[in-house]
Amino acid sequence: MEKNTLAYWPVERLHACERPLRNNDACVERMVAAIERYGFRVPLLVRADGEVVDGHLRLKAARQLALTSVPVLLVDDLDDAQVRSFRLLVNRSATWATWNEAALSRELAELQTLHVDLSLTGFEPRELDRFLGALALDDEDALDAAPEPPMHPVSRPGDVWLLGGHRLLCGDATLPEAYAALMQGMEADMIWTDPPYNVGYEGKAGKIKNDAMSDQTFAAFLQRVFQRIAAVVRKGGAVYVAHADAGQLGVAFRQAYLQAGLKLASCLIWRKNTGVLSRADYHWQHEPILYGWRPGAPHVWYGDRKQTTVQDAFPAAVREAGEEACWHIMDGERIVRISGRDVRVEVLTGTVFCEAKPQRNADHPTMKPVALIERMLANSSKRGDVVLDPFGGSGSTLMACERQGRICRTMELDPRFADVIVRRWEEATGREALLEEGVRPFAEMALIRGVPHAC
Repeated sequence: MEKNTLAYWPVERLHACERPLRNNDACVERMVAAIERYGFRVPLLVRADGEVVDGHLRLKAARQLALTSVPVLLVDDLDDAQVRSFRLLVNRSATWATWNEAALSRELAELQTLHVDLSLTGFEPRELDRFLGALALDDEDALDAAPEPPMHPVSRPGDVWLLGGHRLLCGDATLPEAYAALMQGMEADMIWTDPPYNVGYEGKAGKIKNDAMSDQTFAAFLQRVFQRIAAVVRKGGAVYVAHADAGQLGVAFRQAYLQAGLKLASCLIWRKNTGVLSRADYHWQHEPILYGWRPGAPHVWYGDRKQTTVQDAFPAAVREAGEEACWHIMDGERIVRISGRDVRVEVLTGTVFCEAKPQRNADHPTMKPVALIERMLANSSKRGDVVLDPFGGSGSTLMACERQGRICRTMELDPRFADVIVRRWEEATGREALLEEGVRPFAEMALIRGVPHAC
């Protein structure tokens, strides 16, 4: 077989084949980014007249980058029929092999520790979440477990703890100086937070701070907080707020959200596996979550476009209008869409999220399951994004960020629960949290501050 010689041809000499086989216009920007990062490493396969046999996407990217020449290999030893069949082979053979998912997960995890931009590997954000999540903690009970709040906490107001790439401030979410210390000039790409509900709840772990105000004081408290978070989230960044809905509470949360200049798009529902027994006519078995974003730029959305805001409004089965036979069937929180002569099945996700309550939610009475937060992180952020939670609680948002490769900036007013967050992260990861001032480990600070049985 005659050896082909690599050559560099002017881009203007090259042209696409008469019948392009792949629709790739939507992928050009990704190829541009890859070439900018790695260089033009893969030659085009071409004929002597400049027709591209393989490499149409790379050629489009080269033109967008205004490259003057690109590497090519000639395939003129093939006749016309062979060129056409070879073009099919080159495109099809890329789909023959399957991934060794265990090895792929480890490879991606190692690259992540080297601070490689994983978006340049060609995988979609949801694929990266799935493969990297395969190495994370999979035991749901262990995932949602949190240590008991200590009687004598190590944390002090003003402390900033470094938990890997995350930051935790023991501080007040209404104060601008707290955000300055926590964010260090960075903007948040997304907010996910669970403020106090102002219901005076008291569990085994004691009372939640800022949870028993008058209606007017609580409304003013929320307005201050929402103004702070609206100032630090980037334009287009999503803002999720878990909240209570009874009486004036729902009004107070929505008013604060809107008065801060945020766009309120939807109210999502977390449907719990158990209800809350009370003297009410209807026992609460759900919690609402406000969803929207900061206006000023197109809002960020990484989820699919099959999600619906009326999921729980469907009866058991509904025939969709239109010529093609299409049925929607309720399956718990999901809508299964069955359509087409070839029986195409899609699972649609709506505004109702079904996740079991954490078994140990006595640790923090409004503790949210990590899996619930992860689902919203996947829809509104990508790996490496900064997620702010100014009400850290027991650390569920931070744990979701740890699992999903997001960078968490979180705040907790109560030093006891700041300790809970630190210890929960240390126990889950096997790593040490460090106090920013002096860069001392949590265990060492417990000894320095004379805190008994802290670790």
